[in-house]
Amino acid sequence: MKTLTKLSVVLMLVAFSITNIKAQKNQSLSDLRDIGIQLENEGHFELTEEVFTEDANAEFSEDIRVSRRYRKVKRGRRFFDDRDIDKYYPRRGTQNFINIYVGLNNYLQDGELPNSNSILSLQPLNSWYLGLNFDNVTHVFGPLYLDWGAGVSVQNFSFENTRTRVIKGPDSISFTEEATVSGKKSKLTMSHINLHFVPTISFGRYRSFRVGFGGYAGYRIGSHVKYKYDDVNGNNQKDKEKDNWFINPFRYGARATVGWDFFDLFVNYDLTELFEDDINAPRLNPVTFGVIF
Repeated sequence: MKTLTKLSVVLMLVAFSITNIKAQKNQSLSDLRDIGIQLENEGHFELTEEVFTEDANAEFSEDIRVSRRYRKVKRGRRFFDDRDIDKYYPRRGTQNFINIYVGLNNYLQDGELPNSNSILSLQPLNSWYLGLNFDNVTHVFGPLYLDWGAGVSVQNFSFENTRTRVIKGPDSISFTEEATVSGKKSKLTMSHINLHFVPTISFGRYRSFRVGFGGYAGYRIGSHVKYKYDDVNGNNQKDKEKDNWFINPFRYGARATVGWDFFDLFVNYDLTELFEDDINAPRLNPVTFGVIF
């Protein structure tokens, strides 16, 4: 009797396992059918009925293989899951990104970089640019896309001469050297809200080469100067002065981008000058070179 009872329990477990396996296969088949229909609707390939067979023991066609990371369709073409794409240029519509911009600043004075002996000369590696953007890529037609978005940025201009001081007059901005201190840091910082529109040619939808050229505009939301130094008594000092410093409240410029896969470079050139036109100040046009993450 005990033997029969054990045998009955074993048979029940086997039957339950077979039923469960068939249910899982049917669910997998349903999931595969849904993926195929989605790819067909996106225009990747034409779905045929024989691909999806109700025979649970049949093998699928070599034309379609599904994995967690990518989908491989006829002639070896690859269709990635959007979650695995760092930079995705859609066949139609708009794709959204959150990007971080990191770069280095300088400026041109009368079309040239300031001489290293100039009081306006900057420390290249300490004159940084940091931006956070909500970017979009919209397909226009063919290989043409529009890269557009909005964000905020902070630009730091760190003077090579750490005793440089920015002096604001009633209608002027001038730069002088504070000879009585031992300078450690001298910088001018400004922040903006920005918009950009960059027509871009992409030689593919996924991990491909792309190049763009367009423009941007911004509104200044803050600016200050900051000095670190040792005074005449050798005491460590730090001064920070918030002001508009006659920096142009609005700016606009030209942007060029080039990229491949997840890697993009950008160059910004301000067509507006750093300081307002109607004041007496050096004529400086900021330029930024950096990477988009």
